Amino acid sequence: MFPNELEFLVRQEHYKDLLREAEMARFVRRRRAGQGRRNYFYCRALTWLGSRLVVWGWRLQERYGAMTAGPALRVANRTR
Repeated sequence: MFPNELEFLVRQEHYKDLLREAEMARFVRRRRAGQGRRNYFYCRALTWLGSRLVVWGWRLQERYGAMTAGPALRVANRTR
C-alpha cells in the first residue's frame, strides 16, 4: 500500500463515521420532534381540563357555597 492510498482509506473511513453520526443525529431529532407534538397535545388537553374544573368549581361554590359555609363555620367555631 502506498502512503497516499492509506491516507485515502483513513479519510474514507472518517467520512463514513461522520455520515453515521449525522444519520444518528437526524434520527434523534425526528424522535424528539415526534414526542414534542404528542406532549404538546397532552399539555393543551390538560390545560383545557384544568380550566374547566376551575370554572365548574366556581359554579358549584356559587350555587351551593351558602349551604355548606354555614355548618362548616359553626363546627370550626366550636373547636376554638
